Amino acid sequence: MLQELWASGTLNIVYAGVVVVSFLFTILTLIGSEIGDFFHFDFDIDADADSGLDFISISPFAMSLFGAAFGLAGIIARLWFEMDAILSILWATGLGILIGGLAQAFFIYILSPTKSGHVNLADEATGREAEVITTIPGNGLGEIAYDGANGRVKLGARSSTGKQIKRGEIIVIERVTGRVAGVRPANMN
Repeated sequence: MLQELWASGTLNIVYAGVVVVSFLFTILTLIGSEIGDFFHFDFDIDADADSGLDFISISPFAMSLFGAAFGLAGIIARLWFEMDAILSILWATGLGILIGGLAQAFFIYILSPTKSGHVNLADEATGREAEVITTIPGNGLGEIAYDGANGRVKLGARSSTGKQIKRGEIIVIERVTGRVAGVRPANMN
C-alpha cells in the first residue's frame, strides 16, 4: 500500500501528511493539557475590543477529527476507488466537515453541559470578595486572589474607582473580562 501511496502522486502524500499531522496534533493536545494541569501552567492573553464579530471556539479534537477524516477519505478515494484529484478532494472535504462537525456538536451539546467541574469565571467571581496580592495602581494592573469552587483563583485586577488599592486589602469584584477583574474596596459602598 505504501508503494501505491508514493507512486500515485503528490495529492496522496498530502492526504497522508494531513492524517499524520492530525494524529500528532491530537497527541500533543492531550499531553499539553495534562502537563499544563499537572504543573499548573496558565498562560492567558487578554485583549478587550468591542466589535460585531463573535468567534466560534472550535474543539482541538474536532479539528483533528476533521483532518483525520479528510486525509483518510482522500487516501481511500484515490487508492481504492481510483477517483481523480478533484472528486477525491470534494469527497474528503465533505466527509471531513461532516465528521469534524459531528465531533464539535458532540463537544458542545453533550460534553459541555455535563462538565461538573467547569465553572464560568465571570459568574463565579462577580460580587465575590477577594484579597489584593499585588498592589493595584490607580490606572494600572494588579493582582487579586480568592478561593473558588475549583481551588485558588488569581486574576489580574484594575481599580474601578481609579484609586490605588494596596496589597492585603479586601476588595469586591464588580466584573470580569477575560482574566482581568474590575474591583473596588470592600469597605466602599
